[in-house]
Amino acid sequence: MGTSSLIGVLAVHADHVGVSLPASCRAGLVEALMAVPDRRDPRGVAHPLAGVLATAVAAVLAGARSAAAVAEWANDAPQEVLAGLGAWREPVTGVYRAPDESILPQILAGVDADALDDTVGRWIVASRPAMTTGRWVYSVDGKTLRGSGPAGEQVHLLAVLDQHTGTVLGQVDVDGKTNELTRFQPLLDPLDPTAVLVTADALHTR
Repeated sequence: MGTSSLIGVLAVHADHVGVSLPASCRAGLVEALMAVPDRRDPRGVAHPLAGVLATAVAAVLAGARSAAAVAEWANDAPQEVLAGLGAWREPVTGVYRAPDESILPQILAGVDADALDDTVGRWIVASRPAMTTGRWVYSVDGKTLRGSGPAGEQVHLLAVLDQHTGTVLGQVDVDGKTNELTRFQPLLDPLDPTAVLVTADALHTR
């Protein structure tokens, strides 16, 4: 999945969360993102992947929708914010820096989009306030990402949404070789089904 599509995946979460990333949540996000596999050759790597991804998540939550916008947001971010997001710290100057626009797309292009999405979804679930009454209600539906490619080649996702908060808890890619039916169970597998009601289209019951 390309950089723009990966940012689009994050934007689906951000469009429903709709808030900036508070300091109290940054450390937990960075820790969670350490589970995303780093496919880069370790030789010469300066920017830790978890810090890069946490910066991208924070930038997308703030409205960034491209690698250039993420890099611009990171360039303007205060030092304490970059530190909290796990950004790389220059050993000589002690200044925290995120990847610039020339490097960021290369890093993001190598990220496993499904692993990133699953990690962000789990972090969102863990960050939710506890349900005091009733039960969670999840909705499953498909969505094509606008701007993710030419007609007929756009990224199509199957997503699960928390009806109470409007938060996207997870999503899986539905490519041209399969359909939503085969992706339905893998989408729900990472979620705890205890006391949860799931709604979906009639077609999904097949």
